Amino acid sequence: MKQETGNKHLRLTVFALAAAMAANSQAQQAEPLEPVNVVKVTGFRASLDSALTAKKNSDGIVDVIKAEDIAKFPDANLAESLQRVPGVSLARGEGGEGRQITVRGLNAGFTRVRINGIEGMSMTGASDINGNSNRSRGFDFSVFASELFNSLEVRKTSEAAVEEGSLGATVDLRTGRPFDFKGRTVNIGVQESWNSVSRKAQPRFTGLVSDRWDTAWGKFGALVSAAHSKRRATEEGYEAVDLYPASFDDGFCSPLGAAPQVPGNNAVKGVTAADCGFGVPRTSNPAAYNAVMGRTDNFGGTVATPAAGSGSFHPRIPRFRRSQTDYERTGLTGSFQWRPKSGTEVNLDLMYGKFANKRYDNYLGAISFGRSLAAANGKPQTSILEAHFNDQGSWDYGRFNGVDVRTEGLLDVYTTKFRQNVLSASHKITDTLKVDVLHGVSNTSLDNPMRATVMFDAPNVNGFSFDFRDNRNVPALNYGIDPSNPNSFTFANTEPNGTWHGQFFGRYLQSGNKLKTDAVNLAWEMNDRLTLKTGVSRRSNLWTNYEVGNGSSGGLNLPAGVGMADISRQISGFGRGLDGSGFPSSWAAVDLNKLLAVHNIECHCAAVPGSEFNLSTAGTTRIGERIDAVYAMADFNYDLFGVGLRGNAGVRGVETTATSSTPVNVGGGMQFVTVAKKYRDWLPALNLTAQLPKDVFLRFSAGKTLARPEYGDLRPSASVNHQFQTVSVGNPTLDPIRARTYDLQAEWYYDKNAMVSVGYFRKEIGTFIQNVQQRQVYSSLGFPNELLTAGGCSITGGTPACGVLPDTTVVVNRKFNTPGGPLNGLEFNLQAPFNFLPGIGKNFGLLANHTRVKSKIHYIVRPDNLTTPANEEVTDVADFTGLSPRAHNLTLYYDDPKFSARVSAAHRSSYILAVLGDINGHDYTVVDGSTSIDFSVSYNLTPQLRLSFEGQNLTDTPLRYGRDTGRNDTLLYVHSGRTFVLGANYKF
Repeated sequence: MKQETGNKHLRLTVFALAAAMAANSQAQQAEPLEPVNVVKVTGFRASLDSALTAKKNSDGIVDVIKAEDIAKFPDANLAESLQRVPGVSLARGEGGEGRQITVRGLNAGFTRVRINGIEGMSMTGASDINGNSNRSRGFDFSVFASELFNSLEVRKTSEAAVEEGSLGATVDLRTGRPFDFKGRTVNIGVQESWNSVSRKAQPRFTGLVSDRWDTAWGKFGALVSAAHSKRRATEEGYEAVDLYPASFDDGFCSPLGAAPQVPGNNAVKGVTAADCGFGVPRTSNPAAYNAVMGRTDNFGGTVATPAAGSGSFHPRIPRFRRSQTDYERTGLTGSFQWRPKSGTEVNLDLMYGKFANKRYDNYLGAISFGRSLAAANGKPQTSILEAHFNDQGSWDYGRFNGVDVRTEGLLDVYTTKFRQNVLSASHKITDTLKVDVLHGVSNTSLDNPMRATVMFDAPNVNGFSFDFRDNRNVPALNYGIDPSNPNSFTFANTEPNGTWHGQFFGRYLQSGNKLKTDAVNLAWEMNDRLTLKTGVSRRSNLWTNYEVGNGSSGGLNLPAGVGMADISRQISGFGRGLDGSGFPSSWAAVDLNKLLAVHNIECHCAAVPGSEFNLSTAGTTRIGERIDAVYAMADFNYDLFGVGLRGNAGVRGVETTATSSTPVNVGGGMQFVTVAKKYRDWLPALNLTAQLPKDVFLRFSAGKTLARPEYGDLRPSASVNHQFQTVSVGNPTLDPIRARTYDLQAEWYYDKNAMVSVGYFRKEIGTFIQNVQQRQVYSSLGFPNELLTAGGCSITGGTPACGVLPDTTVVVNRKFNTPGGPLNGLEFNLQAPFNFLPGIGKNFGLLANHTRVKSKIHYIVRPDNLTTPANEEVTDVADFTGLSPRAHNLTLYYDDPKFSARVSAAHRSSYILAVLGDINGHDYTVVDGSTSIDFSVSYNLTPQLRLSFEGQNLTDTPLRYGRDTGRNDTLLYVHSGRTFVLGANYKF
């Protein structure tokens, strides 16, 4: 109730101020309006000049990118534009499109993004290996059309007047406003893109209309812009899902007469001394079996057969993958400005974005290697016929009998919607006193009404093999069947005793984030040298998540006369441009539309068993944050012994109240658990710039800052993933990540529009939030067995439908505040127009930057006591997750009034994606380093008409995840092809 009252008071203040402005404007004779300082941006070189001027005039360490023309950023994606900033690296998502950024080694969760002055959030879907959706604080740039923005600012140092919440940087995005242009402006653009993997042309349209008027009431301006595009992004490659030791899930089927016998006799499962199951004889080769099992070592102990390397680890589900995503991105902005007189301005900025997606994932792989006998008649029914190890002791070839082969299809339909309105006003009360106010609301929603997965299986296939000997990234997989023949597979449960074949499952998800910001700021110019500033603000954030699932592990019998060919289709042309040769060019795949015509598994009704949602576990999780802040700051500008000193010093006080509420299944009924946490921080900040002779600037910054925990980590609940046999536990008492930061940078503006800089930065991270893993029997966790029935799973009669029983050993994921550590880095930046060259050589130029970062974060790798995980005996020191120790960008450009061209290369070295703690015999998941090369050319046929041609990812750089730094087994290897874009832009 107090919060609502505060909001009303602020809104009244805003409107009262606007009314006072109008009254002042009417009561006085029209004053001469001060000229608008507009930088005319007409080309790539001009955009660099404008950005450099903004950087030079800043107090802290700031990098700026300006649009090179109306509604035209220098790259097709905002994230790809940002990677030209020193210290910024790009994280690409599905289809190779830049989605998130890391700044100075700190991943997207530590970079705060503001749109038109208030914090922005964006959420969207993702593939299974990347978490199946992004609902974090990390901003997803793929949601927004780049044409809607005209400037990006990356603030790498803290300031008392700037909201806290970032360890890496605060990125400010601003949409266009009518006073950015001198008069009426109309711009229309059209593009057509083509990708070498998807082989589909896709359109892109942009438009902008802006005008301004002089009236008796002052200057008015209005602007509307729109962007719409379609794109098909396709990824192809290989993934292992996970890497498991040979002994995991009770090991492989032992040879005849071997002791101990694996699996042990089990009449229910058909296991005898001669068979591993019904119709599955023991065919393991003793030599191959002993070589594999003798090399297995889970946690660093002594192995029976010593060998180089770390033992016989195999892919959990070796499979080929094609992911095809059809995007449709729509964006609208509106901006209205009013200047009733000099020193007074009111702005209303509106923004809408819609990012609609349909992602089709198809897999062809073997599923026996990652399942136990109890759960799904898995690995203990599989015999090893042949095995080979490379010189490092890694298992690079295996041939098997009794393998279940699966073709799997997934259709993920999701839509992200973003709405924002920001009302801001500034007014000079006197010549020395200025007030500005802001009220903004940002609302993001992720709607995922359909995530349907269907599996067709070929049980107990003989002769399956994986072979990495010729290519460690794209193995040769021999399936032992003809995968292109749909009759090789079945959808119905044809195996006895609840065998896991021919299943389907689905999910419905809604997630949202609503942010409100109210702020009032005062600035008093005491004299020409000193300005005092103060302000108060309140931010209210509400994150919600609703998720419910359905599914059947037994499949559905097909009606008479309906065969597998009637519910399947062919994946054709697979592997175009992919390394290796051991993959099928086509295979039979699920055709969801045909299946729905036979069995409507999306009806969520009793008529189709398994399609009903399990509403007993449904409920909305709510994470609320209220952030009250106050600050005081002084801007100063003095001369000391002929050296100009300017900057700011201040302190920001912040009180955060976080309330986490989620439904928990207790005794078969749903109860809400609510946990509240409050913390306060005082965050001092200093930014000092010394302007030395010869246009040399020396900057120093110091401060304290924080980054808050991810919303999903604050849930006071536990959830079970039956497919991967994991349990995730939330922690609503997490503290934020706090750090002390220091920056020292020297800049030399040695020529017109030229600059070279070198800088050092240090972040002393006091605590870190880490996911800690441990293997435990589910029943020892103290959670109710009702959690095991989520999503329609059942344990009735002791028969597992989804693979997890109370006595199942699961991987438990918990988040803890763990010891932090220091992060140190060096940055180099060069902007060099070739002014020294004669003739057209002056039109060339170079942009280059390089960043080196080193960190020492203390990670918990094997907790002995989960209540006090910070035990030095079980920690390891490594780089920050997401940190590339080396990153550099290089752009060579040519720009004259008619023709412009540039080629850019962006590189980031390998980085740690996840800390695994040797829970399954691996220390880390590591992403390989990568280099991306792009080009762009444009020609102005007339002053109004410009033609352009762009190429992105020219080297078709693959994305690769490696598992374990010692073995570096391939977890994921995909490529997305080269993209070419032809466009035309007309400006009235």
